[in-house]
Amino acid sequence: MSSPVEVWLWLLLVMQPANPKTNYILSQCGGDATKASKAIRDEGLSYLTENEKRRAFETRNSAIQRVLNICEENGIRIITPDSAEYPPLLRNIENPPIVLFVKGSLSGLENELVISAVGTKKPSEYSLSTTDVLIGTLSKIGAVFVSGNADGLDNAVHKACIKAHGRSIAVLPCGILSDYPKGSKELKNEILENGGALISELFPYSSAAIGYFHLRNRIISGMSLGTIVLQAGEKSGALITANYALEQKREVFYIPPHDIFSKEYGGAKILSEQNAIPIFGCNDVVDRLLKNESSKTAVSRKISELEALNQKPEPPKKAPKAKKSAEAPKKKSEIPNDLSKEEKILAELILKSPANIDALMDKSGFDYETAISALTILELSDVITRQMDGNYAICEK
Repeated sequence: MSSPVEVWLWLLLVMQPANPKTNYILSQCGGDATKASKAIRDEGLSYLTENEKRRAFETRNSAIQRVLNICEENGIRIITPDSAEYPPLLRNIENPPIVLFVKGSLSGLENELVISAVGTKKPSEYSLSTTDVLIGTLSKIGAVFVSGNADGLDNAVHKACIKAHGRSIAVLPCGILSDYPKGSKELKNEILENGGALISELFPYSSAAIGYFHLRNRIISGMSLGTIVLQAGEKSGALITANYALEQKREVFYIPPHDIFSKEYGGAKILSEQNAIPIFGCNDVVDRLLKNESSKTAVSRKISELEALNQKPEPPKKAPKAKKSAEAPKKKSEIPNDLSKEEKILAELILKSPANIDALMDKSGFDYETAISALTILELSDVITRQMDGNYAICEK
C-alpha cells in the first residue's frame, strides 16, 4: 500500500464506516493511518471483533483497487483527514469520518458561513414558505448550507439554495452512486451545477441502511457552525441532528411554530428547553455565527434589503415599450469615488478580472471578515454583482 489513500481505504474496508474504534486506534497512533493499519493487522488488539480480525487478514490490494477504479470512473474524489480539502470543522467532532467520498467541491469552507438546516419529511406549507425565504435570503448573502437530501424540508433547503444561485452540500445516507431518495438524480445534479457537493462516508454503491441514518447526522451538524431545525415533531430525526450539534458545542436554532398545539411542531418545545435559539429573522442567525461586528453590520443591511424585497408584492406588468431602431451603447463600467480604501482595492481587482472571494483575499491580503464586509457593501451599492459561478464582477451601467 504505497499511497496514503490506499491505507485509509484499507482501514475503511476492515473497520467499516463510522466505527468509533477506528478513531480510537488512530488516536493511539498519533493520527498515522499506516501505524494504525499495522496495529490492527499485527498486534492482535483484544477489542477487535472476529469479523474485524478476519477482514484485516483477508483484505487485499485488489479490493482497494476496485474502490479506486469505481471512484475514478464516476468522478468521485476520496478525501481523508490529512487532505487539505477535508472540512475543517468536521475534524473536531467525536468519531469524524476517516474517508469522505465526494462529488463537487468542498474547498474554501473554512472561510464560509456554513450552516446546516434540517427538518421533517412531511412539512407544513408554513414551514416550506419559511424555509424558502430564510434559506434563500441567507444563501444570497453567501451562506453555504448543509442538509441531508431527504424528502421534505431537506430537499426544500437545497432547492432554496439553487433558486438563490447559492451553494449547498448534501450529506448522503447511502453511497454517492445509489439512487436514494429514488428519483433524486436531477436535484443532485443541480446541487453540483451550483457549486455544491455530494458527500458520503459510505462506499459508492452502498444502499441506504436504516441503522446508518442517525450516524450520518453527526456529519451534517459537524460540518457547520450552527444547525437550524426548520420543523420537527417530538421524535423527529432532525432533533438527533440538533443533539449532535449541541454535543459538538455548535449553535442550534429553530423556527417557532405557527400552531403551538400541533404535534407536528412538538420538537420546538424540546429545543427551547435545551436553550436553542428561536429565529424571527435572518439576523438572529447571522448575529450568533459571525464574530466580526463590521461583517454583521454589512450583512444585516443586505439581509434587510433582501427580506423587504421578498415581502413586496410583484408590481403590475407594464406594456412592453416599442423597440428602438438601435440599442444605446452600454456605458463603460466605472468605480465610484466615495468608496472606502478596502472597497476601492477590491473593486479595482474585480474590474481587472472577475474573481471569487478566495482569489480576492489572496490578491488583496485581506482577511475573510474584511473582504466579505467590503464585498457586501459593494453589492448593496450596485458596484459589483455575484455571478452564478461564485465570481464577483463589476455591474454594467
